[in-house]
Amino acid sequence: MSELRDSHRLFLQSFMSRSVLDAKEVKTLYKSCCEKFNEEYITQEDERRLQLAEFVIVINNSIKPFHMEIKKGLSEDNGTNCYCLVSTSDTAITKMASDYTATELEYFKKLIELVVESDVGYIGSVEALNLTESLTNTKKMSKTDAENLLKRMKADRWLILNEGQVSLSTRTILELDMYITDTYPEAAKICELCKKLCLKGQMCEECGVKLHVHCASRIFSKQNQRKCLGQRCNAEWVHEIPSKDVPASQLVQQENIPSHSQNRKRKAKH
Repeated sequence: MSELRDSHRLFLQSFMSRSVLDAKEVKTLYKSCCEKFNEEYITQEDERRLQLAEFVIVINNSIKPFHMEIKKGLSEDNGTNCYCLVSTSDTAITKMASDYTATELEYFKKLIELVVESDVGYIGSVEALNLTESLTNTKKMSKTDAENLLKRMKADRWLILNEGQVSLSTRTILELDMYITDTYPEAAKICELCKKLCLKGQMCEECGVKLHVHCASRIFSKQNQRKCLGQRCNAEWVHEIPSKDVPASQLVQQENIPSHSQNRKRKAKH
């Protein structure tokens, strides 16, 4: 097994201070780490990707005993790559207690519940603010406090706030994947193609199979007869498949005209 070098340590330190980087930022960071310590940096794209993957594996092997990992994920909104330094323990959400109060974490958990149990992967900002009325913690939270918390969690890259909608960021989906799937096993859908958690996406109207929009685009963009990937389903895939110029988030919003609050299936509180 390769040993951790100074270039690895610098790369990891950057992740520890920023937590989430997009593919372009990772490429720039990796290049600067190689140049600082006079290590080879391959410019040919395919070979460089392999070199970077091996570089990250060395880091992950080193931090695995501390239940940490640099994970690669895809944005549900546009399908772009990003990398996150995440906790791999099943208590990942409790580790947020160093940055948020018990009341704020209770609020965040309730927000996650609403988002996951919606059919569309987001809730309205008004519904998010109204969550303050359901908190059981002795220290209450005002709607102004909630609004400020939402902004802070957006800055910390836990949430996405966009045009009156609140959704979970790629960081949250990657780091809290285990928490979400364990807590909401029925509501948490897995993408039939990439086999990863899928909140925003397209769903088969017959069997409930769900696909990320970018995954649907990958498999259906060149097909005239589009059929559901579900076993023994074979129903027509009726959703619009986006072009590269149309953001997935925009398509999801256009397709989901009914209120997600009306469609949500309530479960027992966890």
